[in-house]
Amino acid sequence: MIPISVCIITKNEAERLEQCLQALQSFSFEIVVVDTGSTDNSKEIARKYTDKVFDFIWIDDFSAARNYAAKCAAHNIIFPIDTDEIVTSLDLNALQEAIANHPRSVGYVKRLDYFEAGSEVRHYDVMIERIYDRRYYHFERPIHEVILPLSDISYSSYETTVTLDHIGYLGDKNALQNKAERNLALLQKETEKSPEDPYPYFQIGQSYMLMRDHEHACESFKEAIARNPAPTESYTRILVNNYGNALIELDRPEESIKLLSYYEYYDNNIDYLCMIGLSYMLIGQPLRALPEFVKALSAPTRDSNDPRIPSYYIGYIYEYFGKNDIAKTHYLNCGDYAPAVEALARLT
Repeated sequence: MIPISVCIITKNEAERLEQCLQALQSFSFEIVVVDTGSTDNSKEIARKYTDKVFDFIWIDDFSAARNYAAKCAAHNIIFPIDTDEIVTSLDLNALQEAIANHPRSVGYVKRLDYFEAGSEVRHYDVMIERIYDRRYYHFERPIHEVILPLSDISYSSYETTVTLDHIGYLGDKNALQNKAERNLALLQKETEKSPEDPYPYFQIGQSYMLMRDHEHACESFKEAIARNPAPTESYTRILVNNYGNALIELDRPEESIKLLSYYEYYDNNIDYLCMIGLSYMLIGQPLRALPEFVKALSAPTRDSNDPRIPSYYIGYIYEYFGKNDIAKTHYLNCGDYAPAVEALARLT
């Protein structure tokens, strides 16, 4: 067995920390918890599960805290987990094999990022770099940190079958506001250091979205787009989709439709196609919207959209044109999707 150290940095999240640690109990990992200044009983909770509990004076730098946690570990293979992340799927034998086959590479895990959209809870499915050998890699960037090589070795990666639930963006609005404001302060410093880097502007927009401030989110997303992020970067697709949806929320579809310039890159993504389809609808072109929703039915990738949404809007467009029988068929395909259930009630 290749020994693995799970490293967690935490502050004042005792309840979530316990959830996180409980989910790790069925695995033979070393657990390292680094506290960055808790005033609740986080450290007492941590000591129920491990004797490797350390303190780190917070210096506004997540990478520094993560690298310190890795130094406190007994093993070279490091698996960082956030306090608000819960392991939901992990085949230890498969993970061992993957690590053995890729000794100088970084392992990606699947994370489900949950968030509230109106009265619904949705999630993004993202692949994030997480498992690495501390002899070859470390973290860089004060916030939204990334794993980079320590020396001149070429960065390489592999996928694992590990899945995490990320619940940090659910719950108390005041807590979310505080988290967003903390992130904004750190991200503003990053824009001053690297004014032409689109990534901090993207993350600033994400923080404003967390605060339900679509106006400021759009301003930051626009700044990110203006810096020409590579369409092949995974965050760029989320940037484009969130920018478009924020513009739609602000009743500015004449701007969101301009994101058609990314069509060649993201026409295989449900979220993007639905955003473009909705933009067409809102500028009064339902016949141009319909093919986008039809295409979304079989699109192979999605980030957060409910896969029933394309069927709902196809039904909505047919209902708009008075084709109620066809509309009902598509609404029925949505199952218990609330808007479709309401539409069926309207048509009966």
